[in-house]
Amino acid sequence: MSKGFNVDFEYQGYVFLGGAQGTFEARDGRRVPFFNMFVLSPASTYTSEDYRAFGFKAEKKKCLSGDIMEGLNPGDRVKLFFDDKGRVQAAVLDGDSAGGK
Repeated sequence: MSKGFNVDFEYQGYVFLGGAQGTFEARDGRRVPFFNMFVLSPASTYTSEDYRAFGFKAEKKKCLSGDIMEGLNPGDRVKLFFDDKGRVQAAVLDGDSAGGK
């Protein structure tokens, strides 16, 4: 496990937190692989009469493969690229990563 990291409140992109991968059993009995990435991102700035969000939100993003997370460390600032179904197809470090890479 890494030593920890600080979140820059001015950064408006994704911060990589970790991932999970494995298989699950589909309805037809097949074993299907899954790859999930966990990130922090800024909460929406939308406000209304009965809604307000602030700070950060934790998200789970589906990935096309586990290779996408290869070389990423918790705390790294990342740019994510999505396919037409909203799955992460690529991730690259965004400038000076928070994790020190």
